[in-house]
Amino acid sequence: MNKINILFVVPQLEKGGSETLVYNIASRLDRERFNASVAYFHYYNNEMFKNAFHNQNVRLHHVQIKGSADYSAMLGMARIIRDNDIHIVNAHHFISMVYSYYACKIASRRRLVYTEHSIWEINRVSFKWKVLGGLLMNQLDCVMGISEDVTNALRRKFHVRDKNTITIRNGVDLEGVNQGRDIKAVRNEFGLNDDMKIVIMVANFRKIKNHMFLLRGYKDLNKKLKNVKLLLIGQGTDGDPENTENDVRDYVVENGLCENVILTGQRSDVPDLLSIADVFCLTSQSEGLPISMLEAMSVGLPIVGTNVPGIRDVIRHRKNGFLVNLGDHEDLTNALYQLLSDEQLRRQYGQMSKRIVNESYSLSQCVARYQDLFLRLITN
Repeated sequence: MNKINILFVVPQLEKGGSETLVYNIASRLDRERFNASVAYFHYYNNEMFKNAFHNQNVRLHHVQIKGSADYSAMLGMARIIRDNDIHIVNAHHFISMVYSYYACKIASRRRLVYTEHSIWEINRVSFKWKVLGGLLMNQLDCVMGISEDVTNALRRKFHVRDKNTITIRNGVDLEGVNQGRDIKAVRNEFGLNDDMKIVIMVANFRKIKNHMFLLRGYKDLNKKLKNVKLLLIGQGTDGDPENTENDVRDYVVENGLCENVILTGQRSDVPDLLSIADVFCLTSQSEGLPISMLEAMSVGLPIVGTNVPGIRDVIRHRKNGFLVNLGDHEDLTNALYQLLSDEQLRRQYGQMSKRIVNESYSLSQCVARYQDLFLRLITN
């Protein structure tokens, strides 16, 4: 075998955390050993992200799903695997695993690795799919969580054998940090003067990301500190029942925050925007291991986040940031106020953030572990 052909499968080609991880791995695999391609089911006209894959010579395959348990989609997956001589499929999220199972384990004999990204997604699986999922997962070649909490949740929910499960933590690119535009140019784009403080959140507009909690906390903060802007990077998806972008925009208008809250939409220059921020905030109801937060830590930002799975795995309370109670607006406001009003504390916590990422969450470590897994599966 000259090269190992890897097919990554994601539910949609949208720049979320799991899709970003797939892009990072697929574009950085050793091209002397691996060919990488990606299959996806839904597409929301994100040409910028699509072109990023093309620029890295990662081939894309669109598989249409017409309804639940679409057999034609399973056949489509099988054709992609057969026509491209795929050796290993890495399915990200439960639905990707289900549609990949037929193609890998029934229509052909291929290795199938399942990567799950959040406890929230595991918990919402219905009883019917819990039983079926458990049967399928114990036939897979590897079941993986992106944190120990996620891996343990998979074991509990689906009764997966320990020998079939591993954890590979998300990683972020430490080599590309601080290689973007000049900070002053970025601030000028948004009309920010030098003494303006910036709180930033990077997350697509979905209910689970809980933007409304941040907005309520920021509204109270704005009464205490007048020189603070809030940057929200991301977008909602049309047709997504979880989309909260309109709710966010309505709240900003109704509460007179239009001059203070900046909605940037989807951006390809997130590192540049992080470089002008003073504090990163993530108020999700649940997370796996949020890449956006790790990216913020990699540029030396202190973090404020909700005390929920995924976020509390990374934030060391009063070491590199603050964990706040979900729904406690006063707690959130006080944490932001404490950091924004104390430059020395911001610097101290930011340095610790950078140290944590350097030691435990580098992208090179993450990619190396995926490569080792793929090579081990082929050898076995």
